[in-house]
Amino acid sequence: MLKIYNGTPHKINIYKKEDTEYKPEIRKYIVKDGAKPIITIDSNGLLNAKIEYTEKEVKDNITIYKMNATGVDTVPENYDIVIVSNLFATVAKDFNIEGVDKLYTVANPVYDNSENPRPVGCLGLLKVRDN
Repeated sequence: MLKIYNGTPHKINIYKKEDTEYKPEIRKYIVKDGAKPIITIDSNGLLNAKIEYTEKEVKDNITIYKMNATGVDTVPENYDIVIVSNLFATVAKDFNIEGVDKLYTVANPVYDNSENPRPVGCLGLLKVRDN
């Protein structure tokens, strides 16, 4: 059985595609009434990207910032899959950190309804470095 570490601040619900309906007008998968996730992965604690923001300029009273990534938290050992945020994944790839090959993000988010969609899960995982 896979050992999975969820480095996001929330649980991750994975749904079967058949339990969702794709709505092209809003480009989202909507979970069908009564559908339940096939797996729920609880959070193990947040893995952070280390980011600094500096003010670059102001345009029409809107402050424009520059983002500078300085690193990421250490990827936990002894796990087959480590789920992280897209920001963490991007910085980890840029820095080519140890453990980047076991990083995943969520793939194809699933939402609760079409009118005021809120994320409730995903259809699966996306490998950060697929080589």
